This record gives sequence, structure tokens and C-alpha cells, in this order.
Amino acid sequence: MKEEYQQFLVACKNAAANLIKINATFPLFIFSHFDPDGLTAASILGLAFKREKIPFQMKIFKRLEIKQVNLIGKSLPKNSLVIFCDLGSGVIDAFKTWHSSVRIFILDHHSLVSKCDIADNIHLINPHCFSIDGSNMISGSGVSYFVANYLNPLNKNLAHLAIIGALGDRQDQGENSSLIGLNRNIVKDAIDNQLCTDFVSVWFYDRTRDLITSLKRLNIEEFDNDISVHHFLEEISIPISGKFGRRTVMELNEEEKKKLASELIVRGYIAPEALYKHDYQLVNEQEIQIQDARVFANRLNACGRMNRPDIGIALCMGDRNQAIVELKPILKEYSKRIGEGIRWTLHEGNLEELSALYFIDGRNKIEENMIGPITSILASMEEYKQKPILSCAQIDENRVKISIRKSHHLENEIELDKILRRGFDNLNLDSEVGGHSAAAGAILIEKELSTFKTRINEILLES
Repeated sequence: MKEEYQQFLVACKNAAANLIKINATFPLFIFSHFDPDGLTAASILGLAFKREKIPFQMKIFKRLEIKQVNLIGKSLPKNSLVIFCDLGSGVIDAFKTWHSSVRIFILDHHSLVSKCDIADNIHLINPHCFSIDGSNMISGSGVSYFVANYLNPLNKNLAHLAIIGALGDRQDQGENSSLIGLNRNIVKDAIDNQLCTDFVSVWFYDRTRDLITSLKRLNIEEFDNDISVHHFLEEISIPISGKFGRRTVMELNEEEKKKLASELIVRGYIAPEALYKHDYQLVNEQEIQIQDARVFANRLNACGRMNRPDIGIALCMGDRNQAIVELKPILKEYSKRIGEGIRWTLHEGNLEELSALYFIDGRNKIEENMIGPITSILASMEEYKQKPILSCAQIDENRVKISIRKSHHLENEIELDKILRRGFDNLNLDSEVGGHSAAAGAILIEKELSTFKTRINEILLES
């Protein structure tokens, strides 16, 4: 194992030891992010502390701003134990104002804005402190998993949650969309404990969906409506209907899967690497709609973005009955809003092309919670993979949410979080930048938007 990995794991082990021995005012507090990585990170810690019979309170944030950190610090009793997972690295300096008796653990993987050695009461466990790329080698849930694993080896039964978190953070950047780096260690733990499978196969999003819907989700130009997909399947002699209506991907036999994949590739509809992926299936998951780890991650994303992180946490922590019932309308509304946002962007000509980036001005058209996933979906499309996509949505009358994404296939190894920080530095603005090399976000004063867009374009041209 790489020396950097060993050093990182030692830091996780030390963090676990410190967590156990601290005589804190209980309950302890877990603060996390509302995306799939944050929800799984919080759930891993919650389940780990539950196993140790340690009471905790949990709160989920859509972002962590300095003013929020200050408010939290003022509200905490002395000797509190506070854990931030999948966030905190971008606002480290704000923690220095907290009372020195409060013990703070930051289990994060985002880029750093400060030194790793901060203060005696602040424990930062971040892969970047060990020269490990947190954008693709390990996610926030992965950091939480390793710490939990050192709390109690029985927590290896939580490895599947860290896999879901990493996939939700688009860390499947290896060959055939595999997880790499320290994420591979987690996959091994999951396989060894019979939690997950890992094999390369013909992969379609959500195998519980019917064939026509699944093929349309591949974003193939020729499949722009149900009729065109229907004709294609008839042409290659794959039946659409079964005993219970339209057939799902799950109902295809291996020969049909191979035939379908071969025709899609031979006709130039899709590249092989986009169709053959490492398939992470959750062995012990009884709910069919979340047996696929990537699909599970998408479900969590919907919960967070629709302001129902509680449902996402319930799904991760095993409180299923009511959560599954409430999940259905959440997914329906989430898909509707994402679809509306993409249609508005593409069909109304609202995707502006600059020399080094695409720009979406979603103010008063796309919700703040939706701008990130919409930008990610567009960045994954073949026609927009050559440049990063910068987008914005309204937060309030003075501020906008900024998101920037790039395709994993973009040849230029630009780091988007650093690009955003340079943009803010040059404009001398007071804002926090979060994210990593492939995806980043920030809050911007609206009157500076035009200047900021131009500046980011200039920085990308220089890169």
C-alpha cells in the first residue's frame, strides 16, 4: 500500500481513538452535507455511534457558511464533541473562534484553504493532508467509514454506504467507471463481507425501469422519443412487452443484453466505456429500486435536493418502511424539476458558449437546489464535454449560487475548485468555495456575476 495511504489510515485510527476517549457533554453532534456523500457519511457515523450506544444529534446542511459556523459555535455548550463530515474544510478559520473546550472533528475530502495543523481542539482528517486526491481517491463517506472502522471492526458492515457515497460524488473515474484509490479498499471490504458485487457488465441506469425509459436516459440523439426507441428494439428483435407490460432491463437475458450493447456500439450511438461499467450491486438490499449502488446514490440526491434529507438518512440507516413510501413522490417531483431545467436550458437556447466554458444563467428559472445536478447532467453529455459548464441560480435578492462542472473525459486536467478560488481572489470578494477538481460551487454577490463569468473564462483560457 502506498505510504500516503498508510499515513492517512493512521490519522483515521488516531481520530477514532480520540473520539472514544474524549469525555464530552453528550449528545455529540454530527453535521453533514445534503448530497449523497454527505448523507452516507452521516449515516455511517450515526450507525457506528448507535452500535457503541453513544447518543448523538444530527443536522444536515445544503452548504456551510462562515456565519452558520459562528452561530453553531455560540450555541454549543462547553465540552461539546462536534463532527463535521463531508464539509468544513472550506471554512476552517471560522472554527478558531469557538471555545477551546469544544472538540471538533472535520472528516472531509474537499480541497483545503488552510494548513492541516490548526489548533489542539480541531482534528482535521482530510486526504489532501497526505497528498491523496480527494476528488477521486476517497469521498467524505469514505473518510467517515475508515474512522468508524477503527472505532469498531464490526463497522466493516457499513462499507456499502461509503461506496454509495463515492458513486454519488462521481468518483467512479477508473477504467470502465470503476472506483479507484482508497475507494478500492472499501470495495474490497464490501466484497469480503458479502455486501456488494463488483464486475464489469452492460450497465443501464435503474434496471427496474422499462427498456424504452432506460434507453432514453442514455442521452442518444436518435432516441429522442418513445417511437424511435420502439423501432430500434423491434429492428434488433428484442421484445418490448412481457407478461406484466413493458419489459424492464432486469428481464433481459444475457444474450439479449449482449445483442443490445453490440448494436448500440456498432451503430455509433454510444461509446463502449459508457455502456460497460463496473456494476456495484448491494447483495443484502431487499428493496429492488435501491439494489444498484449508483441508483441508490441518485435516490439520496433527490432526497437532499428536495429538502427531505431525513428520508435519505432513514434509507441509509435501515428505517425503510415509511421512507420507501415517501420516496416515490420525492423522486417524481425531483425528476420533473430536473427535466424542466434541462429542457429550459437546451430548448430555449439558454446555454451560452464562451471561448473556454459554457454558461447557464438560471436565475429565477432554475431552483438553487437543482442547478448543481442539472449542470452535472449536461456536463456528462457528449456535446458539452469539451468545456466546463458554469451555471448560477438565485439564492435571494442579493446572492446567487454558482456551480461549475466538467466532464470526466475533459483532457485538460484543470481543477475547478482552484479555478473558482482564483476568480474570487482576483475580484477580492468575500465568499466560500467548496468542492474539488471535477465539481465546485460558491456563493456570489449577484451584481458581480457578469464580471465573475468573464474572469473565470479568462482563467480557464490561461490554464
